[in-house]
Amino acid sequence: MKTFLFLLVLFFLGSYNAQGNLQFNQALLLSTNQASNVLLGTVPVGKVWKVEGFGSGNSGASECGWSFDGTNAAFRSGNIYLGGSAYQSINSTSTFWLPAGTTVYSLNCASNYRWMSIIEFNIVP
Repeated sequence: MKTFLFLLVLFFLGSYNAQGNLQFNQALLLSTNQASNVLLGTVPVGKVWKVEGFGSGNSGASECGWSFDGTNAAFRSGNIYLGGSAYQSINSTSTFWLPAGTTVYSLNCASNYRWMSIIEFNIVP
């Protein structure tokens, strides 16, 4: 009887699927060297983006802003001047997820090259 109840519980737990599965779609490299604010992309409907890293080719004490709304910097990349001749790079390989409909902007950054490495996944029900 215990075995039957255990199997019954497993059956019902297995039938619940609260979330969709993710299926690899493509690797993306969003980049620009335009000086003004630039819309790099928008996460399409039915997809999510996993940001694998971002950075900029800045030299000197210059940093670039990244935004999800085109105006407010959500995070930065580039170099921060520490004094003397020392610079600290703030490029990143930290990963984070962006849901469908999220816009990604590169904010004003002089004309320096900026990049964002992304893996795009399909949401499969």
